[in-house]
Amino acid sequence: MRASIRMVESETGSVIVIVALTLLVLLGFLALGIDLGMLYTARTDAQRAADAAALAGASAFVDNPRAAAVAPATARATEYALRNTFRNGPIDSRDVVITVIPDSTKVGVLVHRDSVRTWFGWLFGLRTVRVSAYAAAVAMSAGAARCLRPFAVPDAWQDPKGDANANHLWDPNEVWNFGDPGNFYNKYTGPGGSSNETGYGSSWRNPPLTPLVGDYGRQIQIKVTDPNNFQQLQPGMFFPWDVPADNNTCKSGGGGAFQNNICSCNSSAISLNTDYPLLPGDRKGPTFNGIKALINQDPGASWDPTTNTVKGSQWGSNWMQSPRVVNIALFDPTQLTKPGKQTIRFNNFGVMFIEAQNRNSDPVTGRFLYYVSGSGTPGTQGGSLVKGVQLVR
Repeated sequence: MRASIRMVESETGSVIVIVALTLLVLLGFLALGIDLGMLYTARTDAQRAADAAALAGASAFVDNPRAAAVAPATARATEYALRNTFRNGPIDSRDVVITVIPDSTKVGVLVHRDSVRTWFGWLFGLRTVRVSAYAAAVAMSAGAARCLRPFAVPDAWQDPKGDANANHLWDPNEVWNFGDPGNFYNKYTGPGGSSNETGYGSSWRNPPLTPLVGDYGRQIQIKVTDPNNFQQLQPGMFFPWDVPADNNTCKSGGGGAFQNNICSCNSSAISLNTDYPLLPGDRKGPTFNGIKALINQDPGASWDPTTNTVKGSQWGSNWMQSPRVVNIALFDPTQLTKPGKQTIRFNNFGVMFIEAQNRNSDPVTGRFLYYVSGSGTPGTQGGSLVKGVQLVR
């Protein structure tokens, strides 16, 4: 009997030991799971901040030429990283490492915290853990854009016969007619393209021929023309075209959709290499009234040719956000060699700062900038001046 009692007591003690060890193991796994969940949440916070910062940084390549985009890309990426939180607390600038690669319009962002304290990791000798996340985004060619003004502008070509001073640029005292013997046109395809690309944004008119690089800040005069009545395509002509219907908010005093599409953003996505209808008539009145209403949205802004920037804008140093910075559609001039064409296809979209227009008979003048923000999926079929921002890592 006593032997049986001793055996039961021995088995009871063994069970208690086994249960205690099992509970210890289970508590260890529970503690490890809590810490892993906390660390996973922390990494999610870091990844969210890195993604937002990379996309914001890459957007600088939409608003600026590559060489000028490094500083704003770094500033935007830093700003958006610090807007986010890490474990319900602020992110310090020391926790953010930003890399800008202008040649590939790429921005990489590393968000890290080297010493994230664990709750139960000390049981396993882990009191702190490094948490980090990386993201990279690029500005890539896109095949569509929004907020296009109803101006179909011929892209820049070369006219050896009319170019009297051989500066590759149409001057107001020169007579250029597309279709003259020796004329040629090559669309700008982006950095690294061929040396004989004549389109806006290319190096065709770079120094020493003219002072401006890539046409940035170049003044362009565009004058509305009836596509059914013109005789020869000349620099400065633009054709009114019908932007698909949208809800415009600009009040320009009548004039219909064409006029409202000048002074406000029509959010319809416009695609490259797609037929859009041209509008009949020269529409000088609606053009003048639409431009006037557009100017009145930022009346103090003007182009400073010394700094190649806008001064006096209500948007200050963020003048690229001014309503007077508009998207324009460029077309291959070989499309229009005779009157009567009823549709137009665009092969590039660019950005222009609109200057003042004094009379309805005056041409619209603006300063060519560079990229236009795209819409849709970026890809190889996009325009060289149309950029969309995309995460790549």
